[in-house]
Amino acid sequence: MSFVNKVVLITGAGSGIGAATAIAFAKQSAKLSLVDIIEEELNNTIEVCKNGSEVLKIVADLTRDYEVKRIVSDTIKKFGKIDVLVNCAGIYFPAGILDDKLIDKFDKIIAVNLRSVVALTNNAVPALIESKGCVINVCSILAKFTTKQNLAYSISKAAVLHFTKCAALELAEKGVRVNSVSPGVLKTKLQIRAGISESQVNAGLDFVANSTPLKKLIEPQEVADVILFLSSDNARSITGSDYEVDGGLLLSGLPSNN
Repeated sequence: MSFVNKVVLITGAGSGIGAATAIAFAKQSAKLSLVDIIEEELNNTIEVCKNGSEVLKIVADLTRDYEVKRIVSDTIKKFGKIDVLVNCAGIYFPAGILDDKLIDKFDKIIAVNLRSVVALTNNAVPALIESKGCVINVCSILAKFTTKQNLAYSISKAAVLHFTKCAALELAEKGVRVNSVSPGVLKTKLQIRAGISESQVNAGLDFVANSTPLKKLIEPQEVADVILFLSSDNARSITGSDYEVDGGLLLSGLPSNN
C-alpha cells in the first residue's frame, strides 16, 4: 500500500488508536493533518511522524462547530485536498441507567463520539467527493454487545455504526467509500481519563484478555493496520462495512466480572 501524495486527516491523533494510525500512515509517506484537543500528546505523535511525513498540527475541540469547519479549511489550505478522513476521537465515562449523572455524561459522550463524527464528515464531504476519497470511523464492539455501566458509550458507538452505513449508501454514487472498524478491548487513556484507577483498568483488561478466544488484548497498531487497508485501493470495492478487530471476543460474547 502506498499513500504518497495522499492527504489523511485524523482526529484523536494524540494517543491510542489515533496516534498509532498517524504513525502507520507516516510510514507510508502520507501527508497528515493531525487533530487532538490535548496539545502535549499531539506534539508527541507529530514528533514520531514528522521524519516520514509532512504534518499539519491542529489543536481543536471537536464539539465546537466553528472549530470543525476550521479543521477542514486549514487542511485544504495547507494541502489542497483531503483523501482520507479517520474519525478516531472519542471519550468514555462509565454510565448506567441508574446513574444520577447519566444525562450529563450522555450529552458529553454523544457530543464527541457521535455528533463530531457527523459534523466533520459533513464538512469534509465536498473535498472527499473531489478526491474520490474515503472515511473510516473508529467504532467499538460495544456497538453490538454491551456490559453494565456502558449505556451511553454503547449507544454512541451503535449510532456511529449506523451513521457509517447511512453515509456509505448516500456517498457511493459520488465515489466516496465509508467504512468502520470496531476494536475489542485494548489499553488506552480513555479509562484513566474517565477516573478509573490504573489497577482497576489493568485487572479488567487481564480478565477480558483471558476470556478472548485468541487470549490477547488488542494493540492499537493492529487496528491501525485495518484502517490503512480500508483506506487503500486494495479495499476499493468495500463500503458500508464494519471490521471487528477483537481477538474473537464477539464469538463467545463479552464476559462480565460485575
